[in-house]
Amino acid sequence: MPDAPSTRLVYDTLLITSLDDVYKPATSTRVTGLGIGAALLAELVLSQHLTVWANKGVDLLCFDERFRPPSDSLALWLVEHVRAERTSLSVRDWLEFLSAADVYTKTAEHMVMLGIMVRREYRSRWRQRVEVGYEPADALIANAVFSRLRRHLSTSEPSISVEDAFLLALTEAVGLAKPLYHQFPSGARVYAGQRRQALPAPLRAVLAHLAATVADIAITGGR
Repeated sequence: MPDAPSTRLVYDTLLITSLDDVYKPATSTRVTGLGIGAALLAELVLSQHLTVWANKGVDLLCFDERFRPPSDSLALWLVEHVRAERTSLSVRDWLEFLSAADVYTKTAEHMVMLGIMVRREYRSRWRQRVEVGYEPADALIANAVFSRLRRHLSTSEPSISVEDAFLLALTEAVGLAKPLYHQFPSGARVYAGQRRQALPAPLRAVLAHLAATVADIAITGGR
């Protein structure tokens, strides 16, 4: 089963969270946006365009002036927003912003340009208007990311990429632990937990805020 071309965290996260085996949303729209937002933050932390700074118990997201802005338009869009703020905002604030700003659509359009997704227009029977949706260009590519993560769990590979370790934790944080660990022994969760603890502290902070925000949505019903 092939991996998606030009793979990156935001693309993989979109495929994990917004599609299941029958191409229906695996998570709610808000949770999908939070997951993709967390992946984008992680990308920019790994590329050292953004930093996570703990200040008085609050994890703040900051722009690192020592590095040039990213050339990728999706990454640049977020970095410019971070730079525009007079004071640093918390990681959680940025996750909420990204979800509200429809980071899903922005990411899906990038994937359309690469041929990973296909943009469809259709007329809604209920709303009586033309709406836009996105579908995988290839079913094998759509399922490749989740299959790759489950392969890591089944073989307990001693060393995996930082990106895949982050994706394992992200998949659990957005509420998809059941399909991720389906028919695996308890050791699979221990393995994933060990990979998570080995992540850099800023990435663990992003994951912690993602999990906490998703948990709040589950408790409050999204209010």
